[in-house]
Amino acid sequence: MLMTLKKKILATVALPVLGFALWAYYPNLVTQDAGLVFKVEGALDSKLNFRDAGASINECAGRKIMPEQKIYRASGFFSGWPCDRVGNPDVIYSLNGFLSSGKHYYCRGADEYKVGVTYQQVELNDLELLETWHNHPEMVAAVCEVLQAEIANLKKDKKSLLHCDAGRDRTGAVVALLAAYELEMDGVLSDEEISAIECDYRKSKSLGPMKFGRIQKFLQEVKSPNGVRKFLTSMCNWTQ
Repeated sequence: MLMTLKKKILATVALPVLGFALWAYYPNLVTQDAGLVFKVEGALDSKLNFRDAGASINECAGRKIMPEQKIYRASGFFSGWPCDRVGNPDVIYSLNGFLSSGKHYYCRGADEYKVGVTYQQVELNDLELLETWHNHPEMVAAVCEVLQAEIANLKKDKKSLLHCDAGRDRTGAVVALLAAYELEMDGVLSDEEISAIECDYRKSKSLGPMKFGRIQKFLQEVKSPNGVRKFLTSMCNWTQ
């Protein structure tokens, strides 16, 4: 009798609570009409990994070296939240590791949904490793599209949100290249500036110590011998 009562309590209370907790942590509710991925707003802000990349890099440098309120970064957990929670971006770029199978990440504006743009045709990974850029042209093509679009946005004074699944490595590599590209406008990218970009990368939640130094090493390799801009011009087949 007692065991039966315990089972009833488990079935009516504990299991629904557990189910809700799992749903809140990994909610992938997708609307049938547009494939929009909805995450529970405010359920676990710690997973959002959101910040103003420019402000973060400036804080790391101890002075203003990057424009602020232009490039925001996050994990995919922002999807379905109000746009003002993630900087009110003019455009969103999705850099997810696996092809999204028709799923789209978005934020809710006052009068519209701002849906993320993705250029990828293949799985993206290890973008912060130089060998990826030399050995995986299909990944490079996708990343170069994002970089080119974002550089154009910066020139037009538009705000962007870049995200991947965790908002850490793929987003970190693209943000690092954008920051380095902008900072080279004033001359050679300095070790101090690279350290500030690495510092921003280390603020990413769930980043283990084994990955510390990856962005710093990547940018040091990319800037040698001709600089980040020439590296990207060559790898992306951009015209001078």
